[in-house]
Amino acid sequence: MTRVPALEGYSLWADTWDATPSPIVALEERVLQPWIDAANPRRAVDIGCGTGRWAARLRAIGIDASSAMLAIAARKPMLGGRLALADAGALPLATGSADLALCTLTIGHVPDQAAAMKELARILQPGGNLILTDFHPAAAERGWRRTFRHNGHTFELENYPYTLDQLCRSAPSLVLREQIDAAFAEPELPVFEKAGRADLFEEARGVPAVLVTRWSRA
Repeated sequence: MTRVPALEGYSLWADTWDATPSPIVALEERVLQPWIDAANPRRAVDIGCGTGRWAARLRAIGIDASSAMLAIAARKPMLGGRLALADAGALPLATGSADLALCTLTIGHVPDQAAAMKELARILQPGGNLILTDFHPAAAERGWRRTFRHNGHTFELENYPYTLDQLCRSAPSLVLREQIDAAFAEPELPVFEKAGRADLFEEARGVPAVLVTRWSRA
């Protein structure tokens, strides 16, 4: 296994990301979809949008640091002209320009998480919501890693550990409102099977794998 910086990894993974069965992504989408449905935003921004899975559904502005992932996103309907290449710590958006910001399965890849949280707070209007998801610390403690395969080789994406307390301190104007410690259950079993990892399902069942949080801008 080779450990690579996130930008390098996503450049390798971009062409097959959408077609790669991922129990983590399936779990996150199952838990997060009701929040997305309830949000009904007027001006949504998806930071770390990747290939545009949430940005396309919300007709949001999509921002990512990976040009390779954005190239895939640009092929999707409704995303033409709505994508920007930028770092999470320096967003090309006006202050208070969004009523919903999404940052899904991304913040752990960001070296300067404090700067990213400050930017997420800045672009939200007062009362606006931030939905933040990431690989759960409990999963990392069990030795689970963010990996993918490319040309028969396994790569691990670089990750920077943090705590929710650290995120809270870095952006005092953001208030943590809800937290879900999402764990694998029966709905994810077909995804494990499709990925050829059905043997791991029983071991993984019930283990918090995705941390889902909702914040509001004071």
